[in-house]
Amino acid sequence: MIESHKQQEWLGWFGHLDSDESVRQAAYQPCVPIPGLAYLSIEEACQKLDHAWRAIFVPGPQQLQFLRILLDQAYGFARSCYPTVTDYNRLRYSSIQTIVTPQPIRCLTGLAGVSKSSLVEAFERICLLQPNAEFLTEGQRLTLYPVRRVKINGQPAVQGILQGISNPIALTGRVMKGIAGLMTHVSDWFIATATSSLVVDEMQFFTQSSAASTKTSHLIMTLANLGPPLVYVANFSLVRKLMLRPQEERDRLLAAPMVLEPPASDDQWWKDVLGEYFAVSPGVFRLDAVSHAAILHCYTAGLFRALRQLLLQAYREARLRGKDVVTLDEVKLAYGSRAYSSHRKDVEDLVSLAISSQMAEKRPDLVCPFSEVRVPDKLAKSTTQQQPLPLQPLRSPSEALLESSISARARSTLHDLREAANRPSEERTTAVVTRLPKRTPVAAQTLRLGAQVLHDVLKPSAAGVKPSRVQQGSSDDTAS
Repeated sequence: MIESHKQQEWLGWFGHLDSDESVRQAAYQPCVPIPGLAYLSIEEACQKLDHAWRAIFVPGPQQLQFLRILLDQAYGFARSCYPTVTDYNRLRYSSIQTIVTPQPIRCLTGLAGVSKSSLVEAFERICLLQPNAEFLTEGQRLTLYPVRRVKINGQPAVQGILQGISNPIALTGRVMKGIAGLMTHVSDWFIATATSSLVVDEMQFFTQSSAASTKTSHLIMTLANLGPPLVYVANFSLVRKLMLRPQEERDRLLAAPMVLEPPASDDQWWKDVLGEYFAVSPGVFRLDAVSHAAILHCYTAGLFRALRQLLLQAYREARLRGKDVVTLDEVKLAYGSRAYSSHRKDVEDLVSLAISSQMAEKRPDLVCPFSEVRVPDKLAKSTTQQQPLPLQPLRSPSEALLESSISARARSTLHDLREAANRPSEERTTAVVTRLPKRTPVAAQTLRLGAQVLHDVLKPSAAGVKPSRVQQGSSDDTAS
């Protein structure tokens, strides 16, 4: 017999996450200590460490902001579609197809290893009904999944992905009429499970082509038309492919990006994560989360995947040297090891991006495709401005082309002039501008050498060929 009491209030799985602190507490996943690592083989110990570190989730300020956005969007969708159990049942058993207002498609992007997948895993976890995804009410026992997360895992076709998120019992022995039939079934299944947000992870594995974007765009559009708001996780390379799509597609695919950035070396978030990592194996990692935060950030660029690989390799180095503890010496050895060479190159290239424009062309996968127009720092901090702060004006294509043709020194001067122009009037007279070097006067000897070069270039290539008018004029001028 079905229990007559409710497990919780309807939509309570969203309602209890009504503040940033409640979201932080719900999303936080502390470490689980692993005793006796020294009694395990090196690789077995490394596997346990890696598994324990992957399970840790310490939400930072930006992650809390994104979780808040996703929660508000999902909660808003649920309240608009089925605000009560009665509305839910009416929608579920209605024979009339419901027309759902198109929801925004959100793209969660960032550098590889910055914890994008961990963020969407936390989003799914904090919205899951506990303990067994069931909602009990009078006469009903409902299995609900407020957030549905899909991992592509190399699935080559849209149909296979739709089958993976459909009701497996309903599909048994049934033949769906192509993609359209599957989409109708999945949409009904999402209503039955009160799904209010669909998250698609590991999108980069859907197509391995370096240029193709049609399949990926088609997949995203298909999933977005299932009803619930869609969030897809993509690296910078995939975003750049989607930017090549026609404008009407880009307006939907890339209209609401969320760019997740790694923590800075002095962020408390970074130090908190380090503390959790070291607490997994008490006494093994003789590293301090505060005093060693800067050097570990220097070795990893704040990327959590790189941090795990660096510490795992440091543990291997210690065990191979007959030690049961890891110190900074082993971390330095790990950074220079072959096993860490791929991550080391990424870290060094990220550092080079700040000083080399050529590196941005060589490693577009490290450069965020979404640009910003920022307010100058001094203007943003000024309290004397009575009017809205001016944004840096956008340049026309012709201006950008002209600027790209001038020297680096001239671009530096132009940059200084623009900054000076954006300052308050009382500060413009004290602005420091790098002046261009004076041009060297052109000497007569330089002109004669240039004329000789021109004469040699325009000289007929074979004897007996009559020179053209331009060539004759050049010869006459030279002779005179």
